[in-house]
Amino acid sequence: MTEQEAKNAADRLFEISKDIMYRICPKDSISITEEKYLIEGDVTADPFTVHLKVTVYSENGLLTIFSVLPYDVPVNKALEFSKMICLTNYNDFYAGNFDYHPDRGKIVFRMTIPYRNSLISEELVDECLNYTINTVSKYNQKFFEATR
Repeated sequence: MTEQEAKNAADRLFEISKDIMYRICPKDSISITEEKYLIEGDVTADPFTVHLKVTVYSENGLLTIFSVLPYDVPVNKALEFSKMICLTNYNDFYAGNFDYHPDRGKIVFRMTIPYRNSLISEELVDECLNYTINTVSKYNQKFFEATR
């Protein structure tokens, strides 16, 4: 793939992602950084709002979807929580995973789509965003209760 082809693919994927984010997020929650191919927005979900961060990496041919959970894990729960995250990832996921940084207490759900030399459809991006929203919504309460 030439540099121009990589840029064209990234531009197309970025436009698809923006269109979907404008459809699923309240407009006032959306932030776009064109030069970094970055889109952020919030989706109303139960029990917590799901924050989405979508980035297209043209140099690597990757689209990532991150969702940082809206609470931190206290230091005294780090070991127990680390085990919970590992077991959840091992037992429950084939696509995407939760990451946890015990020193900072942050939890993030991450999904990556490699697209180099591929045709990525709007339906695939939409499916991955909905999968992220549904997964984060499903585990938010369980993880929140484990932090208390």
